[in-house]
Amino acid sequence: MGRKGRFSGITNVHGDGTITIPKQVRSRLGLKPFDHLLFQLKGGQIIASKVEDDNRNYYVSAGE
Repeated sequence: MGRKGRFSGITNVHGDGTITIPKQVRSRLGLKPFDHLLFQLKGGQIIASKVEDDNRNYYVSAGE
């Protein structure tokens, strides 16, 4: 992964909008099927953060 906590990689956006998160990233964050991610746009960047289940409702209601 290079420097601690850093990763660079390229993935594709599929026709239905899905993306594949590289295995190294899923492993490092402990992502499992059906986990939730919070996406934030900052300038020209997308920031994705793992959402713990006990915080999910907060983020869902904040986005409405």
